[in-house]
Amino acid sequence: MKFIHTSDWHLGKLFYGEYLTDEQAWILRNQFLPLADSEKPDVILLAGDVYDRSIPPEEAVALFNEMIEEIVEKRHIPFIVISGNHDSAERISFASTVLERSGLYMCGDLTRLSPIFLSDAWGKVAFVPLPYAEPGTVRTALSVDVHSHEEAEKALSSHLLKCVPEGMRKIAMAHEFVAGGKESDSERPLSVGGTDQIHGSVFDGYHYTALGHLHGAQKAGGSDLIRYSGSLLKYSFSEATHKKGVIIGEIDGEGRVRTEFHPLVPRKDARIIEGTFDELMAKDDPAPNDFLMAELMDDKPVIDVMARLRKKYPNMMTIHANRQLSEDTGSRHFDFNKRIDPLDMFRIFYKEMQDKEFTDEEEEYMQKVWNDVRKEDL
Repeated sequence: MKFIHTSDWHLGKLFYGEYLTDEQAWILRNQFLPLADSEKPDVILLAGDVYDRSIPPEEAVALFNEMIEEIVEKRHIPFIVISGNHDSAERISFASTVLERSGLYMCGDLTRLSPIFLSDAWGKVAFVPLPYAEPGTVRTALSVDVHSHEEAEKALSSHLLKCVPEGMRKIAMAHEFVAGGKESDSERPLSVGGTDQIHGSVFDGYHYTALGHLHGAQKAGGSDLIRYSGSLLKYSFSEATHKKGVIIGEIDGEGRVRTEFHPLVPRKDARIIEGTFDELMAKDDPAPNDFLMAELMDDKPVIDVMARLRKKYPNMMTIHANRQLSEDTGSRHFDFNKRIDPLDMFRIFYKEMQDKEFTDEEEEYMQKVWNDVRKEDL
């Protein structure tokens, strides 16, 4: 049985104040669906964080509805979806019993969970949905005494495996932080202080575990058979070096699983560019419309830098100045009992920070700034 493992679509994601729904629609229509057409999987697994928030914008819901129609109705591919920590489990589970008849399995509400059985030439494969749930939610739903994420995941898995016949091939779908995984800035912590992390041994006994939550594609728990597919797109500049895509897997009659990572190429990448302002404006960039972060290496401030950079790079999202500060003991020598001209204070501060004097141009500029501030106070 062949499957496509994907996760963390985060439909309706805001990226520096810009909705990424158009970019998400582009990659799903132009990369994901053509891949499904060429690979012809027996099932598609979406391991949580369908949306970026529990009440998603209308456009995000419309896009997911479009994907359901394309996958289930037009291509007749079973589609199994679990809720992640960004989703509303109750909304994801809406009308799930009715939808299952068409091959769409929406798994979120713990009280409605059960394994999903699909058949191939060798018999049935059990897909065990383990949507994200707080320990307290699992404790209430299953009437078990659990207090950590690991205890809760073990209890939920054990509860569902009771419905799976002994010896049947089993694939888990979970949305958790397996200890040792590499994080990025765009992931919302599941809890404080590392108590959200679980050990990979929780998934012992499964032939494959399709994970969601961490946005970098990676193995987890020291196993080739416990994997994160990673997010659909780059959702922070800490992910700039990530390769985004999906995992194509196949399980044979003996339960052996072969996997391959297949990259998806976005219309607009998220990249970090580095150099002085003049260097960035002069360089030949093959993709100036990408989402960009500039690491500015100028040793002095550049006036109106964002607006000027956006003339060449329209999707410049943020700037980080890497000006070098002088190295010293950290002591400062300001005498605040002495009345001095404000411009002298600027000079002293600049000298302390940069270990050099104002140029004539910089001094003229600071004098103008101070004069403008005084006019506003009068």
